[in-house]
Amino acid sequence: MEMQQTPGFVIWLTGMAGAGKTTLANHLGKRFTAAGRPAEVMDGDAPNELLTRGLGNSKEDRDTSVRRLGAVSKMLVRHGAVVVVASLSPFRDPRDAVRREVRRFVEVFVDAPMETLLARDSEGLYRKALAHELTNVAGIDDPYEPPGHAELVVRTDLEKPDAALARLFQKLVDMKYVTPAEFALLTGGQKPRKGAAKPAKAAAAAKGAKPAAAKKKAPAPAPAPAKGKPAAKAKRS
Repeated sequence: MEMQQTPGFVIWLTGMAGAGKTTLANHLGKRFTAAGRPAEVMDGDAPNELLTRGLGNSKEDRDTSVRRLGAVSKMLVRHGAVVVVASLSPFRDPRDAVRREVRRFVEVFVDAPMETLLARDSEGLYRKALAHELTNVAGIDDPYEPPGHAELVVRTDLEKPDAALARLFQKLVDMKYVTPAEFALLTGGQKPRKGAAKPAKAAAAAKGAKPAAAKKKAPAPAPAPAKGKPAAKAKRS
């Protein structure tokens, strides 16, 4: 009797340099491996990554990097692997092309404000770019195009990795990419929520958005002036 293969999928972490993609990718790889799912982690921004070695920062090279990572991801998914890709991948069209090719694709926008990126900038990448000592830096003198329809947004300046991973695993349950039993293994025994909706406060915090202010009650209309008396003029503010 043939064993049924569990379908694989891609988790694509995109975001600017220093946002925290590699940290999340490594956590994901360890969690899936510990849960018994075959997992592969590819860091497109690492200098020793074979698929992207030798490529520069031109748009053509950046697009080539995404295509290579996407092609290998598609092959691994076909064999049931969970593929975690950490890649700056600054242009939206190549990422969307990989989504169409792979189909089982989860895009995670790993985000952080420039103040946080500068604080984490141990190599001085952003400082040199802002001082015009370095060119082709995504988000400074080169564009970075945020995802238009990411399955998850993680603000790493507001959220710890464990909390972000829990939200991601919940999303994978909602998408039926992992089972509730696998969710328990991935989260150390927790149970997934029922339903795909997430609390508004958690969603706002993850996106860095401020909660919507409570609506103020409309003031009651002023009473009509008594007959024979002119209405008072409003004071100028």
